[in-house]
Amino acid sequence: MPYTMEDFKRDYAREYVDRLTPEERLKGIPSDEILKRIPAEERLKGLPDEELMELIKKRFSKEKLQKLL
Repeated sequence: MPYTMEDFKRDYAREYVDRLTPEERLKGIPSDEILKRIPAEERLKGLPDEELMELIKKRFSKEKLQKLL
């Protein structure tokens, strides 16, 4: 089976990408595109309760918070 240009491109990309740091791999990708792929629960993991509560207060009105709680 012949080694095609598609094979070369795939092999070259694999070799090149393996040399990049995670930051270099993500360079040029908008943060909103990256965040779409990470579940909200995963993004919020590790946040202290106080910080999480502050974010919730900023996001929702008092009326909405009362309905949620």
